[in-house]
Amino acid sequence: MTNKRLLASALAAATLIAGCQFPGVEGPRQTASLTPPPAPRLPPEERGIWIVGSPALRGPVQSASDKFGGGPDTRPRLVAEGTAPGFRAFCAGVGLEHPDMVASDRPITAAEIKRCQTKGITLSEYALGPKRFLYVKDAHMGSVPGVRDFVGSWNVPGKPVREPTAAS
Repeated sequence: MTNKRLLASALAAATLIAGCQFPGVEGPRQTASLTPPPAPRLPPEERGIWIVGSPALRGPVQSASDKFGGGPDTRPRLVAEGTAPGFRAFCAGVGLEHPDMVASDRPITAAEIKRCQTKGITLSEYALGPKRFLYVKDAHMGSVPGVRDFVGSWNVPGKPVREPTAAS
């Protein structure tokens, strides 16, 4: 009798295993799905005004930041990893998990404008001199503390970006 039980158990196990390998026989279904972990959010005092882009603009951005001052939650900070990576991060989306501005040593390209437009981003360009541009997300001007005041502290008019400039 024990051999029959053992044989029945072995047959049931073989059927379960075979169900995973043969078409037409469904295996067990997964009923729960794991959600991805939430993106880490910086505390306001660490986030400040988030600027990405060219290391060549570190000096002008730091100078403007020092003049602006701002509180702990509006202090501008530049993450200078390059213009192209800066535009990729900038054009990835709108919200606190995305940069507010990109400092660029060249005008924005048609491909970068298109990438921003596909994410619903509208932006303005501030020419700070030859080969010195700052691009700001229009949506962040009113929603992220300090961005409007920091941009206004330059006393430079901005222009909406809809198409690439002649130099790009």
